[in-house]
Amino acid sequence: MSISYSSILNRSGVSPFLILILTFAMTLAGCGGGNVEVEIEVEPELSSQEIAKIQEKMRLEQFQTNLAGINKAIRNYPDRNEEWIEALENLAYASEGTSIHAKAIKVLEDQIQVRESQAAEKLGQLRDRVDALIADGDPLAAERILENFDDEGYYQETAAFKDWEKLCEEVETRQRAEVDFDRITRRARAFKRQEEYAKAIGLLVSYSDEFKGSDQYKEVQQTIEEYLVVYVEKRAAREQELAIEWKELEIDTYLSSFRASASDPDADVWNEEDGEIVGINNSAGTAQLEMGDDNWEEYTLEVEIQLVSGSEINLGITSGTRPGRAVKNYDVHHVETGEGEWLKIRIELREGLIKITDLDTLDQLVENTRPSFPMGGVALLLRPDESLRARNCRYKLYRPIEGEEDSGEDSEEEEEG
Repeated sequence: MSISYSSILNRSGVSPFLILILTFAMTLAGCGGGNVEVEIEVEPELSSQEIAKIQEKMRLEQFQTNLAGINKAIRNYPDRNEEWIEALENLAYASEGTSIHAKAIKVLEDQIQVRESQAAEKLGQLRDRVDALIADGDPLAAERILENFDDEGYYQETAAFKDWEKLCEEVETRQRAEVDFDRITRRARAFKRQEEYAKAIGLLVSYSDEFKGSDQYKEVQQTIEEYLVVYVEKRAAREQELAIEWKELEIDTYLSSFRASASDPDADVWNEEDGEIVGINNSAGTAQLEMGDDNWEEYTLEVEIQLVSGSEINLGITSGTRPGRAVKNYDVHHVETGEGEWLKIRIELREGLIKITDLDTLDQLVENTRPSFPMGGVALLLRPDESLRARNCRYKLYRPIEGEEDSGEDSEEEEEG
């Protein structure tokens, strides 16, 4: 006998509606001897196009959020311009091909222009200070000021940065112009003092054309013109001097080309021997042998002298008489040399200076000096017990021109020590 679930449920007093539901559920579960599949409804999968669309939407929303954040940061911190430019460049690159790209580019261009304005303003301020320092002749300080233009490297892409580089080159050129100017003009002035104007001009001409437009370049050109005028004048005078012939002072038995005297009228001091002058002073006073005349103003005289005995060669260069006295005085110069050595000497009286040179070494034997008397020839002076020999005497007379009237007056000849 079979008993159904429904009869059991009916006997148990369960309502007919509940019995119906339970019976249906058992049917779905396979009760009553059969397996029944239960179907569960599943949402369909998204296509790749639909997924890409969702992702693009999210991407655009993120770009928009980023751009809004950058704009807000720019408003709050406008001085951090370089950070915003970098962020905008990244955003523009990432958003390329989207509607955000053009917006990012526009904001980026605005910030680049802000950077250009900032760089131009800073360079303008530096330029004012640099110009002032250049005007004060301090390009080195100007170089140091320019180093502060772009400490962090923010402005390297700006037009102002290129202008800054040009300004740095200009200031560096000014600095070199000043250094070269000081070096060249210092040496040129030294040549001028030595009256070597050709060397001075040659040195000044070497000042580089790279420095054209600078004050130093203009000054160098002016100096060249000034030196050139003097050089031309001196060259013409030099050519005239070279045209003047050397004149030999003949050494004969009577020493007729010289004027000799001694403090003792009876003393025999000066003689000729084998074409040389021999001076032996056995008198009690000074003896002198004069070459040239008392009216000589500018001349060059050359002579070879050998000190036979004594400590030095004594030369009287220019002479005159002191007021109230009829005794001739010499401007005496002492030249050291060894006994027995021939010394070839050039004596020059030019433009109020006496110069004595060793012709073998071209060394100056004494410092250039101004004479005590404005004119007069050269005298060999011997003190008691001194002796010397002299030969090869010659001269060039520049002033007065030979043949002019003698303006000097002869007087008693005696050296005043």
